[in-house]
Amino acid sequence: MQTPGASFLSRKTQRPSVIGASTPDPVTEPPRPVDGGAYASLYTHVLWPAWERLVKRRDTVDYLAFLESTQWLSEEKIAEYQAAQLRNLLVHAGEHVPYYRELFRKLGFDPRGVTSRKDVEELPLLTRDIVRERYADLLDPTSVGKNLKKGTSGSTGTPLKFEYSQESECWRQATRIRGYTWGGYQPGCPVFYYWAVVAAPAPGPKGLKIKLDRAMKRETFFDSMKQDEPARRQALDILRRTKPKVIVCYTQSCAQFARWILDNGLRDWDDIPVLCGAEAVLPADRAVLTKAFGPDVFETYGSRETMLMASECEAHDGMHLSEENLLLEVVEGGRAVAPGVVGDVVVTDLHNYAMPFIRYANGDVAAMSDAKPCSCGRGLRKLAHVDGRRADTLIDKEGNQVPGIVFHVLFSDARKEVIKQFQAVQKVTGEVILRVVRGQDWSQPEFDAIVRRFAGYLRGLPFSVDLVDSIAPSSTGKMKTIIVERA
Repeated sequence: MQTPGASFLSRKTQRPSVIGASTPDPVTEPPRPVDGGAYASLYTHVLWPAWERLVKRRDTVDYLAFLESTQWLSEEKIAEYQAAQLRNLLVHAGEHVPYYRELFRKLGFDPRGVTSRKDVEELPLLTRDIVRERYADLLDPTSVGKNLKKGTSGSTGTPLKFEYSQESECWRQATRIRGYTWGGYQPGCPVFYYWAVVAAPAPGPKGLKIKLDRAMKRETFFDSMKQDEPARRQALDILRRTKPKVIVCYTQSCAQFARWILDNGLRDWDDIPVLCGAEAVLPADRAVLTKAFGPDVFETYGSRETMLMASECEAHDGMHLSEENLLLEVVEGGRAVAPGVVGDVVVTDLHNYAMPFIRYANGDVAAMSDAKPCSCGRGLRKLAHVDGRRADTLIDKEGNQVPGIVFHVLFSDARKEVIKQFQAVQKVTGEVILRVVRGQDWSQPEFDAIVRRFAGYLRGLPFSVDLVDSIAPSSTGKMKTIIVERA
C-alpha cells in the first residue's frame, strides 16, 4: 500500500505539498480562528511566508499546509505515514549515527524491516544518562556545527543539553502553529504570553532582531513567575492595554492570576481563548480560567526536546498527538500499556536526523485515550491526560505564591550543564534549601549568577544551597524536584 503522501514527498525528511482532494472532510466544523484583523491576514498570507521562504530559506509554511491537511486523514493513513517516517529515521541513524550503528548491530536490528510503530518496541529506551554519556556518539558527524542547541528545563530534576537540525525546527514551528490554531490562534493576531522568566531582549543587533520579531508577530511577554501584587497589577495593565486575542500561559501561574482577578472583581473584557502549557490543566484550574477569561481553555503538552507533542481541540476530550512529527508511546517496561493505563512517556522525534532521539524517556507519565474517533473528525490519536508535571508552589513571607517551576526554567537558561540534578525544599519555617549535584560543566561564577536570580522570585525568604553528591528518589521511585513541607 502506498504511504500517505508518498507521491509528493521527496527528501529523506520527506518535504510535503498539499494533499488536496484526497483529504476527507471533518465530521464537525473546526472553530474559526479569532479575528485578528487586516494585519493578521497580511501577516499570515504575505509577511510570514515571505520571511520564511525568501529570507530564512525554510519550509515551515509548506509543512504547515501539509499538517493542516493530514490532520483530517484516517488514523490508519496517518499510521502509515508515521511508519514510513520512522523507518527513514531508523535507517539514517543506523547508517550515520555511531550510537545507533553500534546498538542495531548488537541487537541484530534491521531498520529497513520496520512497517509499524510496534516494531520499535524491541529497541531499548534512550535515557538522559545515556544522552550525557554518549552525547558525541548520538550526533550525525555531518551535522556537527550546523545544529541548533537547546537545554531542557529539568522537570525531572536533571537538566539536559541536546541538538537538533534546522529541518526539525521547521517541523516543530509548523506543528506548534497548527496546535495553537485549534484553540483559535491566528498568526499575527495580538497574543499575551504569560510565560516563565521572560528576559528583556539584550541590547545590540540580536536584541533588536527579537524586538522586531515580537512586534511583527504582535506578541507581548510577561514573566509569570512574578506573583506579588505589583507584578499582577502590571500584568493586568498590559492585558487591558494590548487587548490580546489569545493568551498563551503556564497553567498554574495563569490560574493564580485568574483567581486574583476574580477575587478583586477585575474582569472587564470579553472572552479570550487561553492556551495552557508546562503543567496539566486540572478541573479547578479550568474552572477558574473559564470564569476569568471565558470557556475556551485548551491544554497543550510539550517539551524542549521535541516542542509541541499534543494539543486539545474544540471537542475538549483529550489532546491530539502531533503524529506526523513524532511517535509518542506510553509504556511500562518498554511495552505499550492499554488506553487509560498510566505509563511512562517515550517519544521519538521523526525529523531530527542531526541527533536522533529514538524511544526517549522524557520523565513524564501519561495515559492514552481510547481508540474511538474524536468528534472533531481528526484522525490523530489522543492522550487522555498527562500526570507528574505539576510542581509544588512555594509561599513567600507575605503569603504570595511562588511557582516552583521557576527553578526548572532558570536552570534551563544555562548554556552548559552547570548542574546535573537539583531539588528545592521549602521548610515549614519558610526557609528554602536548594540541593544541587554539580554537572560536568560546573562553574561557580555561573552557578552564583543563577542563584542571584532566585532572590528576585523568593522575595526575602531565607535561602541556602547544599552541594551534594546525589539526590535520592522518593519511596515511589520518582524524583521529586520541588518539596513544600506543610505545617
